[in-house]
Amino acid sequence: MDHLTTPTRRLLEGFFLMSQSKQGWRINPGSQVENDPAPQGLPALLQQTLAHLEKLGPDFIPDRRKIEALQERLAMERFHLAVLGQFKRGKSTLLNALMGEEILPTSVVPLTAIPTFLLWGPDVRARVTFLNDHPRAEISGKETTALTAFLAQFVTEADNPANRKGVSHVEVFYPAPLLQQGVVLIDTPGIGSTFRHNTEATLNFLPQCDAALFLVSADPPITEVEVEFLKAVRAKVTRLFFIINKVDYLSEEERDTLVRFVRNVLREQVGITGDPPVFRVSARQGLEARKSGNPDLWAQSGLEEVRRWFFEHELGEMARTFDLRVTEVLRPYQQRADDLIETVRKAAAELFDVPYHALSRA
Repeated sequence: MDHLTTPTRRLLEGFFLMSQSKQGWRINPGSQVENDPAPQGLPALLQQTLAHLEKLGPDFIPDRRKIEALQERLAMERFHLAVLGQFKRGKSTLLNALMGEEILPTSVVPLTAIPTFLLWGPDVRARVTFLNDHPRAEISGKETTALTAFLAQFVTEADNPANRKGVSHVEVFYPAPLLQQGVVLIDTPGIGSTFRHNTEATLNFLPQCDAALFLVSADPPITEVEVEFLKAVRAKVTRLFFIINKVDYLSEEERDTLVRFVRNVLREQVGITGDPPVFRVSARQGLEARKSGNPDLWAQSGLEEVRRWFFEHELGEMARTFDLRVTEVLRPYQQRADDLIETVRKAAAELFDVPYHALSRA
């Protein structure tokens, strides 16, 4: 291998040395780091994962950013709750209602093209992270109209078709009380629109989520596209709940009939067992109630029941499953690094004229 350039030789030397400690980078079902004298547990695992990805070079920058996000979530005790649904089911309106203000853009055409994270912060601000090393774009201030216009530049199909701007995700910080509990609400790309890449982007994003709310509505209640999407979602999200939106146009009897119909579809066509939680809401009424300060209309909208269930009941259960979710997310990166290191070890063994022995993957 005398034809190798000096930088290439140095790269192989680095990988060869790194591979000697590779056995310490291992995930087990208890989320511990095996065969490593460093502190045990998820923080140590995340730190070691970042250290290895750093050595793998610029091609792993997106992977490092995902692990850094997990590291931040663990430190801040944040739990990701995604809002999923077909185009025009009212996802953004629902999230705006929970925030109490029209922050996220809404439209009559397919809109959200990028995951938008709603996090607690003492001041209103937004931050856009790109897929490459492009500097982040940010805005701050209490004028929500300017904030919404800023977001539209990056999260809408009109201003960022097929994500030509290379946006990874958008974060919106807002002083909403329900976010202060550590829950991060996520507006996801709508499925089933004319933009197929939105559905693919949502499915690829789901492994980062701890739970999901799936939004349907009364017009029509649930479609074949949604059924097929839910079949794929079940394998990616451990906790899944359902909301029927736009029920303010229905009588109480019609609402009960609709809930029974949706539950039957979930059991018979999607394969969900038991009695899945299904909530009936009007996101439009909820947003009006928050903007006008009308507690009766807020209760009538059904969103108070949703708030109590998820932010008082489900939050504790989500915390118990968080460690398992982090471990599952890390596994693909471990496998990718394992495969790359094995390839380089073979080349390094030839370069340094030393015997090659495959490392155990046990």
